Amino acid sequence: MSGNTVHLPQQNRIVEIDMLRGFALMGIFLVNITNFFQTAGVSSTLLPDADWINILLTGKFYAIFSLLFGVGAAIFLNRAKEKGKPYRYYIRRMVALGAIGGLHSMIWGGDVLLSYALIGLVLLALHKIPAKRLFFISITLHLTGILVNFLSYDYLYGGKPDTPVVLDVMLLITSLTSFLTYFVEGFTLMNMNVLEKLKKRPALHRRLLVVLGSLSAVSIVAQFLITAHKPGHMLLIVSQPVIVVFYILLLLVIVKNKTGQAIVRPLELYGKMAMSNYLGQTMVGIFILPLFIHHIPHGLLLYGICIFTFILQIIISNIWLAKFRYGPVEWIWRCFTYWRFFPLQK
Repeated sequence: MSGNTVHLPQQNRIVEIDMLRGFALMGIFLVNITNFFQTAGVSSTLLPDADWINILLTGKFYAIFSLLFGVGAAIFLNRAKEKGKPYRYYIRRMVALGAIGGLHSMIWGGDVLLSYALIGLVLLALHKIPAKRLFFISITLHLTGILVNFLSYDYLYGGKPDTPVVLDVMLLITSLTSFLTYFVEGFTLMNMNVLEKLKKRPALHRRLLVVLGSLSAVSIVAQFLITAHKPGHMLLIVSQPVIVVFYILLLLVIVKNKTGQAIVRPLELYGKMAMSNYLGQTMVGIFILPLFIHHIPHGLLLYGICIFTFILQIIISNIWLAKFRYGPVEWIWRCFTYWRFFPLQK
């Protein structure tokens, strides 16, 4: 690696994307916290009932995070093309991400970074397909996944034996392409310049928010009221993409409002250090959480440690980025991507 400090200029970041990334990161930790409890030896039956997490958060925030990964890939490739070596930079970026994810998976089995790196390479192979066609492919994958979930429910949850081979194959395909589907959607939406189009058409943004918000509200209320597992599970699967888009549109509206922007502004730098904070959440869940399990009631600890982690990481992110150009892990990732030494301190 070159030891000189000549570096490629950091392009202006899109503030809304960093805020969305920070928002998604908070939801991910709330979803993962029960897994950290179980890793520490606490049975799920001893934890407080958290149906609201399953209905409001599970799957949705990883989906937003995956969408944003696709958005980031589109931005990176477009900017790397301007530098003349898009594939070399992108491949090194994914290899470095895979290495970070591989190390992370040795500490915690719930790592997604290694999967993101592998799927990111698949995305590179697809990126020359026209954006609208690629978006249509991703929607088809989404609908196929929903259909396969419907067809396989009785085999997976109802105790029905002898899953058909075709259905087994379809389950494998949809499980392997679940992240890829959101990656592709984020990638194509960014290349279709949807964010800028929404800014120029606020009336359309409001209409979409009302329609998707109404559908989301009906779905969420129904899931809280339905006691039978099968219809509740099916509704959860069908409504997930709708709720995901509603969450994104809602945050984008909040950002446009001065009061709302002041509230969510701390998420910008929190999201800018998303990888460092994601790995930091694992450190909290694996090494700090077990210290308190036998001293604090599980219900209080479950929510308390999430709130404590959010506040602490937001404060640290804002202090760190006031003095440094990048988060610590982001800096390492950047140096390996471009195979250059970047000044860290401002």
